[in-house]
Amino acid sequence: MVNLENNALEKEEQTISFIQRNIDVITAILLLTGQITIIGVFVTPGGFRISIGGPLTGISRLEGKQKNRIASWFIDIIDIIIATLLIHDQIRVLGTFTSSKRFTLTVSGPIFGVSRAEPSALSQVNKEFNSFQKIVSQHFYVDPALVEKLTKE
Repeated sequence: MVNLENNALEKEEQTISFIQRNIDVITAILLLTGQITIIGVFVTPGGFRISIGGPLTGISRLEGKQKNRIASWFIDIIDIIIATLLIHDQIRVLGTFTSSKRFTLTVSGPIFGVSRAEPSALSQVNKEFNSFQKIVSQHFYVDPALVEKLTKE
């Protein structure tokens, strides 16, 4: 029984890894084709994350000031470096930042001082969520009727 559970967990993690890898490769292709570009950098203690976006994500493409070709080439070189790091699995897409009518992707990894984001099985996420719910319910009163109303599918 335990072996079957372990196999199921491994299969879930492999599926999530496959999806994550495809997201990274697609993001690299979008960078190389100029559909998205670097938008900004988030500096955090011990590392940094790069924000990328473009017309596909509702943001205008970053270009050199007053159409400065050298600055635009520099931005393109940064995009190529980011794409290369994604393809070589040195960095990964970590998540998105969503706002009104637009979103950006955030990429980072150990090379930028941010620990590698490893996929975990969905069942493990559910266990952690249930544990969180248990802890919260011990310390805070939440009206069960409200919870039922909000969690109806």
